Amino acid sequence: MAAEDLIPDSEGAGRFLPWVVAVMVFFAALAGAAALALQQATGTWRNDMANTITVEIPPLKNSKVPQGNVNTLDQARLNAVMKALVATAGINKAEPLVAAEIAKLLEPWLGDNSMDGLGNLIGDLPLPQLIDVHLSPGQPADLSLLAKRLAKIGPDIHIDDHQIWLGKLIRLSQSLQWMMLACLVMICFATCAVVIFGTRAAFTAHAEVVQLLHVMGAQDGYIARLFQWRALTMGLKGGVIGLTVTAIALFILSRLAADLEGPLFGNFTLSPFALLSLALLPLVAAALTAFTARRTVLRELSQLP
Repeated sequence: MAAEDLIPDSEGAGRFLPWVVAVMVFFAALAGAAALALQQATGTWRNDMANTITVEIPPLKNSKVPQGNVNTLDQARLNAVMKALVATAGINKAEPLVAAEIAKLLEPWLGDNSMDGLGNLIGDLPLPQLIDVHLSPGQPADLSLLAKRLAKIGPDIHIDDHQIWLGKLIRLSQSLQWMMLACLVMICFATCAVVIFGTRAAFTAHAEVVQLLHVMGAQDGYIARLFQWRALTMGLKGGVIGLTVTAIALFILSRLAADLEGPLFGNFTLSPFALLSLALLPLVAAALTAFTARRTVLRELSQLP
């Protein structure tokens, strides 16, 4: 007896199994891609923001902006702040940002930052002077002491500690990753439930043939393999369909998200490991389908007289 005779394609619940598996793989791939993208983004944020702070020095109200500068801070305040930074233990390097660098930071929000266009806009805006500060990894800096020193220079000078909001952002990202993992687990359980239902329906539809094989001495493993291999084929077919639709969806999303790429969002290109993990989903779905079908049939056979 061929497996096709036990789980037909054109009748019963079995004909819907590939499409159900395709839908499950589609949602699983989307959840997996989101989790992997968040994990990748979290690593990028940590690498870019670790051991860095930014000192913001607001412009003086009555200061004039020299042509080509991006702030209204006089040189004396900038020099005083730089001396305070150098005198603080745990600070490895401090660099004031020039006009082109600030323009680059504003590019994601203000568009093309060519100095011919955006340069005039920067000169007209009361932007603060930004100092990029790199901390020594092995020697934590006393930021409270640094804040007191800077307050003596100007009470409006502010220290932006990236670790505070970065920690909140990373915790949010990790929470979303756990949610995606929970979605994957629920999808697996839902897939198993559908396979159990379809296998039991096929088993019931061919109960007479199964009982005859059982009476004639066919081993339970042989009968289970008939269902198992058919379920494997149908699960693999559905997995490939689901992964193909997912690839199209992810391609469209990546094109739409291209405009969001920047210092915070990074790029939305998945790593080779992430792509390989998603490519294995049809095999995982087929193996899960075959295993569930086999266990279901063996359980049903154990109840036969």
